Amino acid sequence: MTPISYLKIKTTLSRLAVSVCLIVASLAPGATYANTRALSSKRLNSLDNDTRVRLHAAMRDMRKRGIRPRVNSTFRSQAEQRALYRCVRSRRCRARRGIYGAKRPGTSMHEAGLAVDLGGVAKGRRRRLTPKGRKMVRIMGKHGFRWRYGLKDPAHFELSPRLAGYRTEKAAIKAGQRRWVAKNRARRRARRRA
Repeated sequence: MTPISYLKIKTTLSRLAVSVCLIVASLAPGATYANTRALSSKRLNSLDNDTRVRLHAAMRDMRKRGIRPRVNSTFRSQAEQRALYRCVRSRRCRARRGIYGAKRPGTSMHEAGLAVDLGGVAKGRRRRLTPKGRKMVRIMGKHGFRWRYGLKDPAHFELSPRLAGYRTEKAAIKAGQRRWVAKNRARRRARRRA
């Protein structure tokens, strides 16, 4: 067996293993995230207030139309964004975690608490929009969320910093990170008192 054919077989088998793991995980009881409560409340509370209100309204709208959205990601600290950015640069890590892409730390709207990633918008290697995904894009747009990257990052929806009351993206990110640090300090103090 030549080294090239060995690599082709190994790559195919590893992709198959990842696919099987994802299917098994999606069939496991309690594995689906049918609403925003599935994410930790700490993450949802770290979203910008306007974003949180709009997200809940959009989720209600989707449920009324029979769509059970899966929230994959909301707020990220700068350290989490850095780790994700590092992962995206490795094909193996990206495939294992099912990540489309990530921006450099200090530039992502997730760090500002203005972005949300929803599952089920697109499917397949060529990332084709699902019928459910079309409805989700429309509903999120109705609630002020932009589908900024389209099929390059189909899960990503974000609220404009200006719509949320910030002058620039950098100002929004700075405010989001400050909010995160302040909430974590308050949590630590409360734990120490208890």
